[in-house]
Amino acid sequence: MKLRSVKRYLGGTLAMAILALPLVMIACGGEEVVEEAAETVEWGYSGVGAPENWASISEENASCGNGAQQSPIDITGYAQGSSPPLSFSYRKEAEGVSNLGTTVAANYPTGNRLGFGERTYQLETVTPHTPSEHHIDGKSYPLELQLLHSQVFGDVAVVSQMFDIGEANPLIQEIIDNVPSEVGTSEVTGILNARGLMTTDLGYYSYKGSMTTPPCAEPVDWFVMLEIGTVSQEQVDALKAITGDNNRPLQALGGRDVFTSGSRTGP
Repeated sequence: MKLRSVKRYLGGTLAMAILALPLVMIACGGEEVVEEAAETVEWGYSGVGAPENWASISEENASCGNGAQQSPIDITGYAQGSSPPLSFSYRKEAEGVSNLGTTVAANYPTGNRLGFGERTYQLETVTPHTPSEHHIDGKSYPLELQLLHSQVFGDVAVVSQMFDIGEANPLIQEIIDNVPSEVGTSEVTGILNARGLMTTDLGYYSYKGSMTTPPCAEPVDWFVMLEIGTVSQEQVDALKAITGDNNRPLQALGGRDVFTSGSRTGP
């Protein structure tokens, strides 16, 4: 399944889906009238909208329950691959930062390119998850940034950058400083150039997966960077204060191959 728009699925954070339609019998003029009392549920990370219930919230979310290439995963048992290096040409700053309730997203205009062999993708959004959704050799990290890219025909690639506690990251601070306090989008100019989010070592792990939010569409090319960045505990706490914990649980690998590449190229 190809994704027609990455932002469409991020926007789904705010979508309401029909979970149940109980029938209510009402006496009206001696006749019984059947009314449908619709109960709506918003997907999220706890309660009735938690990840284990995503597939039942909407038929569109079927892949969340029966998909064969779901993300995130524990990245382990990987083999050395021969994939081409990643190249980043991020030239334009973010045009807005959105508070979607369960996620925060920095939104980018066309003009920030990810290269992978002969393929080119455009950066659309940068989304933080606290704690990390992926694990590496069994380890969870305090923060994972997911940089979502798409092609004109709908193919999607996500670059994932892990962060451990240490020195504060100025680009992550810009996201925190510009996110609206309530659900909505704030316009920003001249900040958040995504080049500052990437570490020096551009080696990566790669595998075929899915989006980690409903409708959990497949396939998605995942590139999880080898080098770990740093973020302050205060920055992690600030993001959690906005969204709470927003990590989907690990999904079964299901026989998929995971590769690692130590190739390096400049940002």
